[in-house]
Amino acid sequence: MALNIIGLNRHIAYQYRDLPIRLRVFMTNIYVVTGPEYINSIWKQSSLLQSEIYRQLVVWNMFGMPKEAANFYLSDDSGSTSTPAPNSTVDPTQRVKYLTHYLLVKLLTGPGLNGFAERFATNLAEQLTAKEEIVTQWSDLPDIFIFVRDDLFKATARAIHGEGQLKFSPTLCADFWEFDSRISSLAKRFPRWMVPSAYIARDKCLETIKAWHRPILNRLLDGPTDKQFEKIDTTEFTESRLNMWSKMPLMSPLGMASEDLGLLWGANANSVPSAFWLVYETFRDPSLLARVRKDVGDCLITRSSASPIFDTPRLCSKPLLQSMYMEVLRYYVSTSIIRSPEHASIKLGPWIIPRKALIMVPSFVVHRNQTLWSTGTDASISVETFWPDRFLRYPGSSYSPIVDKTETPSLQPKDADEPLFLSKNLTGYFMPYGGGHSECPGRHFAKQEILTTLAIMVTLFDIEVSEPGDRKVEPNMDGFGMGALKPKDRIPARIRKRAT
Repeated sequence: MALNIIGLNRHIAYQYRDLPIRLRVFMTNIYVVTGPEYINSIWKQSSLLQSEIYRQLVVWNMFGMPKEAANFYLSDDSGSTSTPAPNSTVDPTQRVKYLTHYLLVKLLTGPGLNGFAERFATNLAEQLTAKEEIVTQWSDLPDIFIFVRDDLFKATARAIHGEGQLKFSPTLCADFWEFDSRISSLAKRFPRWMVPSAYIARDKCLETIKAWHRPILNRLLDGPTDKQFEKIDTTEFTESRLNMWSKMPLMSPLGMASEDLGLLWGANANSVPSAFWLVYETFRDPSLLARVRKDVGDCLITRSSASPIFDTPRLCSKPLLQSMYMEVLRYYVSTSIIRSPEHASIKLGPWIIPRKALIMVPSFVVHRNQTLWSTGTDASISVETFWPDRFLRYPGSSYSPIVDKTETPSLQPKDADEPLFLSKNLTGYFMPYGGGHSECPGRHFAKQEILTTLAIMVTLFDIEVSEPGDRKVEPNMDGFGMGALKPKDRIPARIRKRAT
C-alpha cells in the first residue's frame, strides 16, 4: 500500500511538472502540492490556513483523546496566541490551546531549550557510559536500532518529565514502542474491532501515564510536603502542565494522559529514527567516521567520569555535521503536511483552493525529486542516495544543492580549506518539520538531540554494522507520510567501548 502511495505521489510530481493536482478521495477533495513555487505560496499564506482538521480527524484518535476533552478543544475559539481572538468569550484560565502551546514553546525555546537539551545530553551520556555489558572487547548487538532507540527514549523522557516517570513506569519504554509500531492503524481511524492490538497498546500507555499523573496531581492539589522529592520526581514543565489542566474541569485524567502520550510521541517518533540513521550512515562508512570524529573531537570539552561533555553550539555549527543532519532529514523523513483554508479560499498561482479543502504537501516526494535537487558537480550523485556532503560547497566550486539556485553564504569559513554549509534558498524544497507559522516548535531541540547522539556514540564506541547480504538497510515504507522512517530489517552489529 505504501509503495502505491509513493508511486502515485511521484507520478503526480513528474507527470504534471509540479503543478497542484486535485484528487477525490472518499468524497473529499485533496489538493496535492509538490512544486516549490506553490509550496512557498502555502507557507506565505499560513496565517490563513490551519491544521486543526488534521488534529481532529487523526491526532486525537491516535492518542485516545476522550470526546469531552476533544470538544473542549473545539469550543476554544480564543486561538493559540497570547491575545485572544476577537469576539471570543473563553475564560482566560480555560484557554487550553494557548496555555498548552505556551508551556511547550517555553520548554523548546530560550533558556528552557538550553536546560532541556543539557538534561538530555547528560542523561544519554550517563546511560551509555554505565553499560557494563559493553567492554573494550567486541560483543554482539542483536539490533543496533533498538539499542539506540531505547536509550534515546529514556534520555528524552527523563529530560522532559524528570526521573519519576520511568521509575514509576519501568515498562513504559517497551510499551511506547509497541504502541508506535501500531500507530498507523490508529491514524487511519480503523475501528477497535479491526485492529484490537493497536488499541490495547495505546490503552496500556494511557493507563500507565494516568497512574503516574495521579500522585503528582494529588500533591499539587494538597500542597507540597517534600520539596526534595518534588525536584527529583518531576520537572517544572510537567507540574505546570498538570497544574494548568487541573483547573480545567473538562480536561479529565484521560485527556491529560492523551496529551502527554502525544508529547512523548512527538518528542521521539521522528528524532529517534533520524538520530539512528545518522549513527548508522556514519559507522558504515570508515572514511566518514574519521571525518566525523575529527569534528566531534574539536567540540569535546571534557570526559568527566568517562561521560563526554560537548560544546553544543560549536557542535551544531560544524559544516559537515550540519550537512549530514540535513541529509538524514531529506533522505529518511516522509511527512504528509496537511493544511486547510479556514475562513476563505486561497490562491495558488492561477488556481483557487476552496475554503475547508484539504491541502497535502508530501515531503518525501519533494525531497527525492530529481528535477529539483543537484546530483553533484559531476552529476554522479543520485537523489536516491544518502550523500553526507550534499549541503556543502568546497573551495573553488559553485555547487548548490538545488538545481539553478546559487547561494552566497553570509558566513565565510575561518579555514580556507573548510567547506561552506549551504542552507539558504531551501524554502519550498526542504520541509522535514513542515513550514509557515505551524512549523514544528521542537525542531531546534531535535537538531541538538540528533547531533549530540552522534557525538556521544562516536566518542564512546566502535561499531561494525552487519548489513544483510552486503546490502544497505532500507527504510520501512509502511511509515510513509508519518514522519521519520524506521529500518525495514533488524540490523545486527558488533560493538566495543573505545579507550579513553
